[in-house]
Amino acid sequence: MSSLGISQWLNSAAGLELHLLQNGSISGRLCTISIQKNSLSIDAKSEFTGSLEEILKKVPKDKQVSISLSGKGILTKKSEKEEDITEDKLLRLYPNIDPTQFYIQNFISGEFSFVSIVRKEVLDEIIRACKKEGISPLLINLGAFASSHILKQLNSYGNELKFDGHVISLSETGEWQDYKYSASSRAEFPVKIGIEPIGEQYLLAYAAAFQLVLYYKLDAVEMPVDAIQHNLSDFEQKQKFNFRLGTILAVFFVLLLINFLLFSYCDSKNNVLLAEVSQSTASVETLQQTEKSIEENEKLLKGIGWYKGISHAWLADQLGQSLPPGIRLKEISINPLNPIESNRQRKEIHKIGTIELVGETSNLDAVNELIYRLKSKSWLKRVNLDNFSPSPENDQQNFAITLNF
Repeated sequence: MSSLGISQWLNSAAGLELHLLQNGSISGRLCTISIQKNSLSIDAKSEFTGSLEEILKKVPKDKQVSISLSGKGILTKKSEKEEDITEDKLLRLYPNIDPTQFYIQNFISGEFSFVSIVRKEVLDEIIRACKKEGISPLLINLGAFASSHILKQLNSYGNELKFDGHVISLSETGEWQDYKYSASSRAEFPVKIGIEPIGEQYLLAYAAAFQLVLYYKLDAVEMPVDAIQHNLSDFEQKQKFNFRLGTILAVFFVLLLINFLLFSYCDSKNNVLLAEVSQSTASVETLQQTEKSIEENEKLLKGIGWYKGISHAWLADQLGQSLPPGIRLKEISINPLNPIESNRQRKEIHKIGTIELVGETSNLDAVNELIYRLKSKSWLKRVNLDNFSPSPENDQQNFAITLNF
């Protein structure tokens, strides 16, 4: 399996050894294991004897199961290494059998093949009983050969290993040299997996579970049985579908989360902008109201003759300082009224920024001096002599001057 397959496989499994006894009963050994990160642990182990149906009722239904079959009816012979066991090769090993009546398992180790057989009727009955109990085994193997994956975990010494009637001879490199079953053979000392003690009768159940939970990594010892391989294929497809569905949902969840975060961010920014726009709108409205109020006040001030906030007293004082000897002012009009006709109604509008001077003098030079002095004032824009004529009342000369500031 690829690394993708690793992440969609099992993290726990149950191994079940069915040991067929001579009296027709069955000894069941059950071991469940789990993997968390890189740590494997044995969760539970139990042993019970009885009928096949009674034993299968003890198997947890929430675990995928691997079965190891041993005991009565299981035959094993060693031969030179054979990659494929044909009917002819099988008949050379077992001359008096009908190959069509047996399931075959070929375990290869080094230069040897260990060929195990079991009658189809025996195994088919086990498969039917499993199906009846709602159990779908994913792997099945014969004899002690599944233990090949766990031998290095055991506290074994020397080249011969004994446990629960199984006798295995190993080479210096760990390859199987011989195998036999002797019911009286037992381990010479307590068996441990790593540092954890385990009863020797549970080793094959543990090995069956071990190779199932690490199926993606190990070259599993299994017997090709159509019903079992069909279960395995269905489970693999289901796991792939669940993994892909989970991946798709996870991707959608991440996208939704990103979308939510972006929406929240944009919404918060939008709220800030809306607040700024509201403030700007309020400021614009306030400014417009202020401008309107200023405009109305200016109109009102213009209506009453006020202009630019210049004091009339100051203007009068400036004019008084500018008068040369020989001139007598008779009238000073600041922002005087200017009668005009509009729509047949008489309106009086002030001449804003205008000063009208009316006076008399006996000396024309005095008037010229006054005009010269006024033109030197920086606050005046224009000085205009409107009238200079003899007075009908006396021997003086009347004059009128218009100032613009």
